[in-house]
Amino acid sequence: MNRAFLGAALAAMLPTFASAQYSDELADLARRETVESFAAELKVGPYSLSDNSSFFAGDRGPLVQLEIDYFALRIPYVGLIGGGIALGWARYDANACADSSCNQRLDEEVKLTAFPIAPMAVLRVDVLPRELGVPIVLSGKIGLDIFVYDVSGGSGGGGTTFGLRWGAQAALELDFINPRRARALDEEWGINHTYLFVEFFGSSAQLASRFAWTIGLGLTF
Repeated sequence: MNRAFLGAALAAMLPTFASAQYSDELADLARRETVESFAAELKVGPYSLSDNSSFFAGDRGPLVQLEIDYFALRIPYVGLIGGGIALGWARYDANACADSSCNQRLDEEVKLTAFPIAPMAVLRVDVLPRELGVPIVLSGKIGLDIFVYDVSGGSGGGGTTFGLRWGAQAALELDFINPRRARALDEEWGINHTYLFVEFFGSSAQLASRFAWTIGLGLTF
């Protein structure tokens, strides 16, 4: 009778034990990773020129941007610090103005192609997912904005302006969806984490947007 009772008790405990063991295994897989040294981000969003008197007032891009970051140092219980560069592309179309007030437009089309380039210092605060298991990462960025543009049509032209660039990002790491798959990506390809993010940024450079936002996909490796 006692043996039968003991057997039934063990059988009842096995699913709970297996579930706990599986959860521990997933947590262990999520914690073990190779060193993070780089990040790559692809992002897109609306982007309007700051000069409202231009042909392109009201046109909001879009902006397509690629950013590559290198992290030189990890600050314990804070995150990663390093530098990076963002390379962007945006294009605007409008009809040329008939006069200085631009109340009337001509049939002639004018195009402006912009290439915002931003070398920046980057602080990636990842203490929440690394220490508390909350998959939220916050980043701050500051540096130089180099706004290169070219105008075709009309009188043509182009140039480069410079200013201060800042950015703030909130990211959701996707490892929690499948920790084992996340671990496999790390082991096979060196991809530590993948994440979705929204980033707000601005610039003091002439023509560059004073305030804009992008959404995108990123990875660290």
